[in-house]
Amino acid sequence: MDLDTEELLELYNMKKQQKIENAILQEHIENFYHIWTNDKGTFLSYLPDSTKPKGRKPVTATTKEKLERKIIDFYLELEQNEKNQKEQERLSTIRSIYPLWLNIKGLETNATSYIRRIDNDWKAYYTNDPIIDMDIRTFTKAILKEWALNKVRDKELTKTQYYNMSMIVRQCLDYAVDHELIPLNPYNQFTVDKKLLKKVKQPEDGTQVFLTNERPLIECEAWSDFEEKNCTSALAIPLAFQLGVRLGELIAIKETDISSDGKYLHIQRMVQKQERQRPDGSWYPARWEAVEHTKSSAGDRMIYLTEEARRIIKVILDSNKENSFYDDGFLFIHSGKRINPRAIDTRIRKYCDHINISSKSTHKIRKTYISSLLDGGININEIRKQVGHEDERTTLKNYCFNRKTSVENESDMEKALAV
Repeated sequence: MDLDTEELLELYNMKKQQKIENAILQEHIENFYHIWTNDKGTFLSYLPDSTKPKGRKPVTATTKEKLERKIIDFYLELEQNEKNQKEQERLSTIRSIYPLWLNIKGLETNATSYIRRIDNDWKAYYTNDPIIDMDIRTFTKAILKEWALNKVRDKELTKTQYYNMSMIVRQCLDYAVDHELIPLNPYNQFTVDKKLLKKVKQPEDGTQVFLTNERPLIECEAWSDFEEKNCTSALAIPLAFQLGVRLGELIAIKETDISSDGKYLHIQRMVQKQERQRPDGSWYPARWEAVEHTKSSAGDRMIYLTEEARRIIKVILDSNKENSFYDDGFLFIHSGKRINPRAIDTRIRKYCDHINISSKSTHKIRKTYISSLLDGGININEIRKQVGHEDERTTLKNYCFNRKTSVENESDMEKALAV
């Protein structure tokens, strides 16, 4: 009867294991102790045991086969314990655990830029720190707390910086616990007083949004750029003021995302920076790729298209058609290909320079959009859904700013406090 490949492999492995076990038994008999029977017919031998006076302990069985099995199993278990011990010795430092843990983090996310940010934190906070070469089995709550407090003071860490920095050592030790290298994680036994962390000053409103007198000038720059160079990517900026989407979402818009009645836009993908790490730990140049998902579950949404948004989109589509610009249905095309997010950010900073205001990114347009809706009395939950936030607290805490000029603020104060 012919055997298939799987059966042949199983037979090969069985013979290989049998050969190993025969060699173990032969070595035991030749180098440690023979097998014999007593007057009761019991089979006996000795096994190594450093705790006994003669460095050995007796082993018995009712048959020779059972005794041989006991001897073989003893040495196999001893070999496995030695391997486990060597593995523990090999993975006894944060330096040795870090690349293994980082690989796991990479499997848990599609955001490769997040992994690169972690690696940048590793280089900034750990590569020259002696703690990464200390034996983790010697770590205690006291040792790690003192280390963390010194790190906070020496680096003057903010709350966010401390979280990002400490996450590496904390989760590396979690990894060690999961792999039974240590019994518990001492970093989880203490917290750092928030009062010790550097306070971040609340940014000025004018640095976070486009003021009411700045936005028209920025949009004018964009339209002039389009009319002069026939470059539709310039119109991404006035459209962003109407949509409030993230930059990656803006670049990833396709004509097919527009609803049949033209009033809504389905945000369902984004352009994302893809990072790849070389075997030596360095990084390849990043690439921008369109992915068929959003930043979070709340990011997949239908957003309302204002009349102005519809007008801008029509101008873009007409221009693309007239110039035969096409790339898989993407809205913003340059030289026959979907544009790079950096092109938009560079363009808006150039416009800021032209109108002589402080440099602001496209993310500040998103903040302007949200602040405008809040100023317009739109319900906060509706705003949250429009911008793709999981929680309205994120919307209010990080995206609510005053867009008005000082003159407008003074006028509003006069009206509000008038008798």
